[in-house]
Amino acid sequence: MKTKSYFVQPTLGQIKRCTNVREASSDLVNQILNLQSDDALIIKRRLIPEEHENSRKFMKHAAEVKTKRFRSLEEAVKTRRTPVQLREEAFDNLRSPIKGGYSFKPFVGNDKRTRRISLVECLEGTKLYCYVNPENLDSITPSITVKPYDDAVRVEREGAEVIVKVPSRMKKASRYEFKVSSVTVADTKNKWGTAYNISTDHDCQSKRFNIRYACDWDKESSKVFNFCAHEVAAYLAIVDHYWTEKKNVIPLQMSQFAIPSKETVDYYNKLCKNCLIQEDGEKARTLNHAEKEILLWGLVKKFGHDNTFFAKDKVRDYKF
Repeated sequence: MKTKSYFVQPTLGQIKRCTNVREASSDLVNQILNLQSDDALIIKRRLIPEEHENSRKFMKHAAEVKTKRFRSLEEAVKTRRTPVQLREEAFDNLRSPIKGGYSFKPFVGNDKRTRRISLVECLEGTKLYCYVNPENLDSITPSITVKPYDDAVRVEREGAEVIVKVPSRMKKASRYEFKVSSVTVADTKNKWGTAYNISTDHDCQSKRFNIRYACDWDKESSKVFNFCAHEVAAYLAIVDHYWTEKKNVIPLQMSQFAIPSKETVDYYNKLCKNCLIQEDGEKARTLNHAEKEILLWGLVKKFGHDNTFFAKDKVRDYKF
């Protein structure tokens, strides 16, 4: 299947044909920020550490930014810090951009798998959410549909279940339909626990083959729940639904997904459309997932959480 035009990225040849092509091996964040639409930057160094053979292995095994781990609901209630506040603390204490994502860990219920999210998936999920903006749609493109089940008494303690349908990024492909569980919608003390239990039964190809075994020194289990762009887009649509239909801000307040700022979207667009990389003895190529991830964490390290992953503008109006 072919990729829908909205999601197509420039090829190596197209980027090389930019009017102004320059090279750099240091101060990369600033070099990328200064790129204009007809500029191209060739990164002349390896970004992925040698111990990781390739992008896929880096994304599976690289260190992650860990938000605060709670041991009990009582501890979380006493702390009363929302997920975005905990992300701010973790992101602002970042020492190295060599990270494969960030994670949080449930502490109530039976499913205590660590939840892991890469910044690239946050950007791609935001892009997918923006795709359904009426300005970007053609006459046959479906939107993201949201059908919540939140009337049961247990919702206050366990969160709502929401059935969503999310468009594929491929032409002529069916929408992905899946269930999002433990969506925090009730403003009770239990929200401080249910927010960490969020999961889905989504099973796209990128998730199906994302098998990972932890290193011996890692205290947390190898069983990790990795979120993908489809799930990020779905959650943004859920937030939109609850605010628009019920004036309920709790799903946004307790969101575990880092929502990029407009400036971060602009930076990510440059990674995809204006940057190449050339390692020693190799030909130039476009950036892979891991290299984009590292460069996004470089942006976070330089400017901090609130300037990079705390949205202040209307997300649906972002331009990708």
